[in-house]
Amino acid sequence: MRISTSGNTAIVTEDCLACKYQRRRCPAYCLFAPYFPHGHEQQLKNMHKLFGSGMVNVIKLVRTLEDPSKKDIAIRTIMVQSDMRAKDPVGGCYRIIQELQHQIECKQAELNQIYYTIAICRAQNAHRLQMQKIDDGDHCQMMNKLPLIGFETEKLANLSIKSDDNTGEK
Repeated sequence: MRISTSGNTAIVTEDCLACKYQRRRCPAYCLFAPYFPHGHEQQLKNMHKLFGSGMVNVIKLVRTLEDPSKKDIAIRTIMVQSDMRAKDPVGGCYRIIQELQHQIECKQAELNQIYYTIAICRAQNAHRLQMQKIDDGDHCQMMNKLPLIGFETEKLANLSIKSDDNTGEK
């Protein structure tokens, strides 16, 4: 239990769970105070079970980091790993990562199928528009743009002249 005075009032704060578990006084600069307030007993037990006695291993690990944001990330990662290991003693985080990667692969395959369907729809729409242009009277211009397969050019020229004569007489 810490007692700090601010002006005329005294503020009483309890030790964090990590210090309480180790039966030591919680210093003002306690590394675990923000992460193990009261009510997080199970997380502390999970971390203690996974990383060893007295939490000395965790303290050594975190003290090697210089950047405070990296310390924060390290402690949160340790907490998540210990919770996942408590839920799944065999797989832990690795099994969850595998499941998430599988979900990503499934969603990627689904997205690729959607892209393929969109490409087919666009091709069908382009073909439909091309056929509309042919039906609207631009058939002579379109015939010149289409590839010739198995036609002789003289027969094609005769067909286009006859079609022009028929449209003009009506």
